[in-house]
Amino acid sequence: MPLSRRSFLAGSALTGVALVTEQSLGLLPASAENATTPTPTSYGPASLTAAVRGAAVIGDRVFITSRFNTPEGKMRLGEFNVHTGETHAIVDLAIASSGGQKLATDGRYVYVGPAGSADVYRYDPQTKELIAWARAGGATTWYYDMVVHGEHLYIGTYPDCTVKRIRLADATVETYGRISTSLYAAAVAVDDEYVYGGSAAPGRLLMWPKQGGAATDLSAHLSASPVGILDMTVSDGVLYVASGRQLISVNRDGTGRVSRDIPAEDRYVDQVAVGSDGKVYALCRLTTNLYEVTADGLVKVGQPLADVENQLLAPLPGGGLVGVSGLGHVWTATPGGAVTVWQTATRGFGYPETVQSMMRHSYDTVWVGGHYAMTVHRPEAGTSERFDVNGEVKAMAEGKAGVVYAGLYPSAQLVAINPDTFEISPLGLLGNEQLRTKRIQFDKKRNQLIVASSPQTTKHTGALTFVDLASGSFDVHREFLPEQSVMDVVVQGTTAYIVGDTYGEGTSGPLRKTAQVAAVDVVTRTLLWREEIKPDWQSYESVYVVGNLLYAVGRRPRGAWFAYDLHTRTVVMEGDLGGYGQLNGVKGRVFSWVHWTNDISALPTVPGGEVTTLYDNVPRGWYNNPMFSFTPNGRSTWGMLGNDLALFPLPEE
Repeated sequence: MPLSRRSFLAGSALTGVALVTEQSLGLLPASAENATTPTPTSYGPASLTAAVRGAAVIGDRVFITSRFNTPEGKMRLGEFNVHTGETHAIVDLAIASSGGQKLATDGRYVYVGPAGSADVYRYDPQTKELIAWARAGGATTWYYDMVVHGEHLYIGTYPDCTVKRIRLADATVETYGRISTSLYAAAVAVDDEYVYGGSAAPGRLLMWPKQGGAATDLSAHLSASPVGILDMTVSDGVLYVASGRQLISVNRDGTGRVSRDIPAEDRYVDQVAVGSDGKVYALCRLTTNLYEVTADGLVKVGQPLADVENQLLAPLPGGGLVGVSGLGHVWTATPGGAVTVWQTATRGFGYPETVQSMMRHSYDTVWVGGHYAMTVHRPEAGTSERFDVNGEVKAMAEGKAGVVYAGLYPSAQLVAINPDTFEISPLGLLGNEQLRTKRIQFDKKRNQLIVASSPQTTKHTGALTFVDLASGSFDVHREFLPEQSVMDVVVQGTTAYIVGDTYGEGTSGPLRKTAQVAAVDVVTRTLLWREEIKPDWQSYESVYVVGNLLYAVGRRPRGAWFAYDLHTRTVVMEGDLGGYGQLNGVKGRVFSWVHWTNDISALPTVPGGEVTTLYDNVPRGWYNNPMFSFTPNGRSTWGMLGNDLALFPLPEE
């Protein structure tokens, strides 16, 4: 069934779709299959991200910088018309860093604060000249906030949590001081008399005389906040601070404190700004609810987007506000009025990224999960379509009528995606202290999803969840592998086989000594057996079953593998792959794709056989473990060749 052409639906984070051509994604094959030596065929970038950290506005132009570097190690800068989305410039900047962090402007130049750089850079939009302008830190310095006021650029830095200023005329650097024991000087504000610095947790708020001197500690006016201060601004001598679940205002002398609770649906305020109308506005993370800050509360005046973090909220010269999301959306809004939204990923700013997941679909398409976006490729036609999703897709499965089921991170939400319209329908949350979807299997006969997941950070116990697609009910089981992440699931007949990791998710160590393998009846949803097959294994990574053989690869010990006879309950083959990754199979064959050695190998299917390496040192393009997406005839798999989508032949001996 062919995919129709669709245009981007501005303003919808769930239904916005853009057609990406072979010119932008390079989807036409770049190499041909060799009849004797397996050679992957590259189809160009698998996923384009427009992830943004830095953003600034000059007149009707908005400037953004990439959160990550391009594959060539450059920081991408985009210049667009705020109102129309017209692309004025895409420039890849030669800045030694891990990407962009913050931008500021004096109306003439754009100042670039990288992530990991001793220097603040200055970019000239008129000449495209870039210079290392001011040495303001060390090689590991990140510039967390930058504000131009008068004749200086004021900055807050990581990891020294320090506020400084740089004279615009000659790049002279002066230091005010460290804010707190936090590493992050997250927010800086300036007025005619004072400079204000706010830190991430433990949150602290200091005020220095603008010309230097001893700081006044205003921290007593903050609220208890797990994140400390995320942003702040100052207007008419009143400081407005985003402090956890409150938006607080206080006079410079500590009087007149007002604490405004953030509505329950919002997570945090992450942007505060003074509009051209003189009013103060606050923008919330994830909901993107826009509020006017009144004398004693918050009044909602819009919701330009949904499900994003925000990198900019700024006034427009002619009135209204402009915002930039961390995913590359740009929006303009009149409080209480019209909103326009457009996406920079398909306007030249999108750059190749490592991918989260991949799945070959029965419609002869390849689905690729990226950073809060999905790209659906039709390789034969040389076209792709990209649309936003509310998270990183860690796992996918195809169900009835081609519906794609996806597990999102970090929300632990499961969604259903219409394969024709790309409309996204939430199914629900895994909940139960779960964080990452590890694998989804579709049980066609019972019309249910079987989902393996790992727990939230610092937790040990994952889950196997059954989702009844007819009723929408979630049946979550944490008892099958106690005190272990459920790392993978494979289904054979009416039995699901799962493997565990005793380290859980982000813990300091295990609660139990040995990881386990378990078998679960998918009809009754009960445990059939659980066994410590390898007493010295603490973590499994992947599992696959063919016939009577269960294959497993370990994370601890890293790269060890075995084949376990389910009839005799004995290990009949074992070895070392040099690292962990995914196990999978097709047409009776078993394959491994190892992240750490980047090898694709065929594993033996009878005792005495040997591991055969088919591809050695494949350029890395996966954020998580590599994934197999086999063609129907089993002779090839889709995968990543660096940042490119590629088809890998799987020749038999």
